[in-house]
Amino acid sequence: MSSPSPAPTLQELYDRYGACVFRRARTLLGDPDRARDATQEVFLRAAQDPERVRAHPLPWLFRVTTNLCLNNLRDHQRRVRILANRSADVAADQAADARLAVNQLLARVPPDLKEIALSYYVDDLSHEDIALMFGVSRRTIGNRLAAFQALADELFAIKGAA
Repeated sequence: MSSPSPAPTLQELYDRYGACVFRRARTLLGDPDRARDATQEVFLRAAQDPERVRAHPLPWLFRVTTNLCLNNLRDHQRRVRILANRSADVAADQAADARLAVNQLLARVPPDLKEIALSYYVDDLSHEDIALMFGVSRRTIGNRLAAFQALADELFAIKGAA
């Protein structure tokens, strides 16, 4: 009766099955860099439990590769969702900050200047249309918009320094 063969070394396992494991990981993950990382992890696990690998190395390696890659994909999708949610939260915070800054600016300007700025920046009216609406010259509209811009620059410079 012959004695059982010794467990293959990690190098022997890698030499014989490394390419197969990598191909499966690349197929599942769709990314060669992530597949290389997964392949390395699979063989580290094989090194930690050589007795489990010895009897049927390829099925064991494929099962571990598949489970590892599926977990990797699930974790990656979860991280993408978390980052997307955080990005949405940051965008919402930035929009809220912008609205607050605009409200603060509009509270600081005289009512006629506010109306001219809203007509130009919000309603998208031309200088000529605004001049007709307020009964002033086009040049006056340009000067008032410049004054509004100076106030806005001052407020945002103060907010940026705070």
